[in-house]
Amino acid sequence: MIRQAQLEDASQVVSLIISAIHELTFPFTGEHDEDAAAKILTEYYISPGNRFSSELVTVEEIDGQIAGMILCYYGKDMTALYSPIETLLQQRLQKVVTLELEADADEYYIDAIAVHPSYQGRGIASRLLQHSEQKAANDGVHKVGLNVDFDNAAAEDIYKRKGYVADKQIMLHHKPFWHMVKHV
Repeated sequence: MIRQAQLEDASQVVSLIISAIHELTFPFTGEHDEDAAAKILTEYYISPGNRFSSELVTVEEIDGQIAGMILCYYGKDMTALYSPIETLLQQRLQKVVTLELEADADEYYIDAIAVHPSYQGRGIASRLLQHSEQKAANDGVHKVGLNVDFDNAAAEDIYKRKGYVADKQIMLHHKPFWHMVKHV
């Protein structure tokens, strides 16, 4: 069943977020250690109004387990959603932190998507993508965007099969990404 994420889903969802963003947990948490990063991401998840808040996550639940998740927000809201994390990081790291903007203002942005290994190959990611695309269209936003690491040709191919087209190259955290869009 696809549903809105709840606070009690935190540990399962945060684990999936980490699997989706891998080494990019450091710029958002200031931590290289996965357990320490998970703790900080959990704080973000349970706090409203930031880019990792539960309110931005949709999950597919199967037999009481979170099988997959998708984290999305509107590009126009990006600055407001990044600001709380920048503030918390500045307090933790004692230096100015400015997160790189990842989305275009006119799109519904897919920040992260992941499926638990036990549930892969069952179409969960496809259903979560379709759900998010439908939400965007229902809200009057007809462009969905996401970023794919240059080194992840397999993911790029999957998104191309789903109708996404690379419209530009961007640099995030010193790595090149394809920005891909789909009009819905």
